Amino acid sequence: MNTTIDYALEQDRRDPLAIYRERFVFPEPDLIYMDGNSLGRLPVNSVGLADDLVKRQWGERLIRGWDDGWWSKPLEVGAKIAQLIG
Repeated sequence: MNTTIDYALEQDRRDPLAIYRERFVFPEPDLIYMDGNSLGRLPVNSVGLADDLVKRQWGERLIRGWDDGWWSKPLEVGAKIAQLIG
């Protein structure tokens, strides 16, 4: 008969979502993180996006960043959604 830990380890081995683990930052791999009102683990891709935001978009572009097209995105997305829903 398996112990509880053996059962848990087996479930981890069979976890179909385990392939997504590498997409998140795990500085403490053995830490069990169960804070329900948190943002959760940091996605690896977010690190580069945040770095770009601070260094390039804010640091280099300054006020010119307002001309980079993001300001009009809600209107563009809204127009596309309008076409979908009529």
